[in-house]
Amino acid sequence: MVPMADRNEYQKHASRKQYREHTYTDGNTVRRQQTVPVPRRSEEVPQRSREEIIRERERQRAARRNRQRALAVNRGYVVFLTAATLLCCAVCAVFIYFQSNITTRISSIASLESQISELKGDNDAMEKRLETSMTLDEIKTRAGELGLIYPGSDQIQHYSVESSDYMNQYSDVASR
Repeated sequence: MVPMADRNEYQKHASRKQYREHTYTDGNTVRRQQTVPVPRRSEEVPQRSREEIIRERERQRAARRNRQRALAVNRGYVVFLTAATLLCCAVCAVFIYFQSNITTRISSIASLESQISELKGDNDAMEKRLETSMTLDEIKTRAGELGLIYPGSDQIQHYSVESSDYMNQYSDVASR
């Protein structure tokens, strides 16, 4: 038997413990403590029958098997994923090839355009040099040295063109 003093101490300790379990403190400035009802297991939770427990376990096992099947990777899925990965890699490789091909062609076009602009500049410079190298007086004197003379008025023939701005000569011009 527990002595009376110890029993009172035990009851005080048990009541404090029970008081702590049934109360809660909301925040750090509680105005009034409230007790929270703790449900008793035997009162509110109905006991399940053995058959319900067995059915619940079977459902859990079936769910576990379904999860394992869902996580399992079969051969067809692996083949599909491999084919999809290879297809994606091939598409990326072709894209990179075409992109590099386009970049190469653009750079070659740019170099050709720069060569064309250089050649045009050189051609313009040559034309200017030719234009400035000879004057009309020099051409006349050189033509005289070669025996060329101005045509006479009887050597000039005039033609009228009605519809076009040029004329094709299919035979010799008739002399008068």
